[in-house]
Amino acid sequence: MDVDERRRLVEVFLRRCVTYADASIERKKQRGEDEETIAQWRAYRDFTDHAADEVASGVLDTWLEDEPQTSDSGS
Repeated sequence: MDVDERRRLVEVFLRRCVTYADASIERKKQRGEDEETIAQWRAYRDFTDHAADEVASGVLDTWLEDEPQTSDSGS
């Protein structure tokens, strides 16, 4: 699998995680769960959305390569 295919696969997965988080947040609101729990889910959702954008843009392509990564990759 080349980097373009890996990028697309990871992006699709992350976008699905965002969709799941959005639905989960709504379910938690409807059940009246506490705001701290909902805020944690929002933080997860926002981080995952940001990561999906970074993957889609190619900025994290080095993470998708087969070679070992150094600690400064993708920063």
